[in-house]
Amino acid sequence: CAAVVHQWMDQRLKELEQRRSELALELMSTRNSLMHSPESVSAGRAFQPRSSDVFVVTYPKCGTTWMTQIVQILRTRGDDKLNQFGEITEVIPWEILAKDCGQDLNEEQVANPRVFKSHESYGDIPKGGKYIYVARNPADAFVSFYKFLPAYMGLRADDISMQDFSQAVFANVSHSGQIWEHFAGWWEHRTDPNVLWVFYEDMLADLETEVKRVANFLDMRPSPELIEKTVEMSSFKWMQAHASKFDDHFVFNKTKDRMGRALEAKFTVGKVRKGGGKAGTRKAIPKEVAQVLASRWEAVISKQTGHHDYETFCAAVRKERLM
Repeated sequence: CAAVVHQWMDQRLKELEQRRSELALELMSTRNSLMHSPESVSAGRAFQPRSSDVFVVTYPKCGTTWMTQIVQILRTRGDDKLNQFGEITEVIPWEILAKDCGQDLNEEQVANPRVFKSHESYGDIPKGGKYIYVARNPADAFVSFYKFLPAYMGLRADDISMQDFSQAVFANVSHSGQIWEHFAGWWEHRTDPNVLWVFYEDMLADLETEVKRVANFLDMRPSPELIEKTVEMSSFKWMQAHASKFDDHFVFNKTKDRMGRALEAKFTVGKVRKGGGKAGTRKAIPKEVAQVLASRWEAVISKQTGHHDYETFCAAVRKERLM
């Protein structure tokens, strides 16, 4: 009898645990859908950029904040007075959230060129500017997104299983859609003269070279001293030491009421996490999730590009640069 009761309790606990994850997932998805007002999204997509305007574009958790810091230091020539912002989104607006945050996309910025953050697909982004697209291994981006989004929406780390989170990502819980389609859309334009493709992993391996590529794309001729300062101020060490500049508190405080977060709520995970800024975090992914990620790559990216994994995809894009 005791064994039967124990078995029943064990089964019941598993059912409740699954239900907890499902409810947490629903809460996360609902809050995330409320983050951007339809009016702000429409205003961002209708924006008419100048030909000199620069959009730093990524799928979420693929190096957006890192690249915006690089461009910010380059365009201000490392002027400390122009970099006294409280949080980087104050000086580099997120185009589809600018209206919600009380920002005017048409205003002048602290320096030229004007720069905007974006997670938009190629089909949705305003056309006419310059675009720096940062790509990252989808599996690593998935792990980073898993550590970020539930926390942003007020959930604990263990409220949602990685398996359930993967289903949410595949079901387009992200405003940006799915990472594979995002990649594929921008890949079609990788050789456009107004598009620069950068790999997150190349930034990790040789930041100075990537900073120089960005400067060249923006028609800048920075001094060796500015290159050195840009590399220093966009290093993980420097950005973590100044984490409040990159913790999204500007956007979070403007949107948390609409998302149903308490007014005193704070986002404690941040963008420059301890243990973050690495490649290879995909090793933490459960086997069944890794298999689904691989199958999505094959169905979308491989079908379109002929490259069966991220490494060969990167190698092919790098080779194109030399032609």
